[in-house]
Amino acid sequence: MSNNYDATKKAVLSAVRNRAEQTKPTQPKQGSGAKLLGQYLQSCLKEHEMGRVAFAQSLDMEPELADAILDGILPESELHADLLGEIADALGCEYVRLVQVMKGNGETSSSNWFSPV
Repeated sequence: MSNNYDATKKAVLSAVRNRAEQTKPTQPKQGSGAKLLGQYLQSCLKEHEMGRVAFAQSLDMEPELADAILDGILPESELHADLLGEIADALGCEYVRLVQVMKGNGETSSSNWFSPV
């Protein structure tokens, strides 16, 4: 009887684990869009031979905030349309490009500012 109980217990626990894995909510990649944007902006800064401090000054913001944007650690919720528009103006690029990069619909390269994927 003990063997039946153990076998049943293992089967039930296995089924519960499997079901839990199937119903586990998928976590969105937090900050992935912000990280992509930061990488893109860093390549833009290199292209324009602009430093981080100059970038912060062009946006009239604290260097720490500019660093958070460039390092991709500022939450995406803080990267609102007005801020993206200001960044686009400061770097002389299109707002739409920044949005596309954040959504993962573009990639950066040093020779081409943006190439659709």
